[in-house]
Amino acid sequence: MQPPLSDEELAALYPHLTPTERIELEVWHRGWIHKMICGHVTKEEYDAAIPPHSDPHHPGKKDKKE
Repeated sequence: MQPPLSDEELAALYPHLTPTERIELEVWHRGWIHKMICGHVTKEEYDAAIPPHSDPHHPGKKDKKE
């Protein structure tokens, strides 16, 4: 697995989140990726999971704007 993103990299990806929320989101993603690597969950389960904070990069269900 890649090393965690730096604070600057997280800020560029998630400018709408606070520094604490960015770290929580990074930990959440890394936890799910670890579970997938170990075979405990599937990619479909990860995709359907709801991140703890708004994440436009997560492949799950997107909010549709009309």
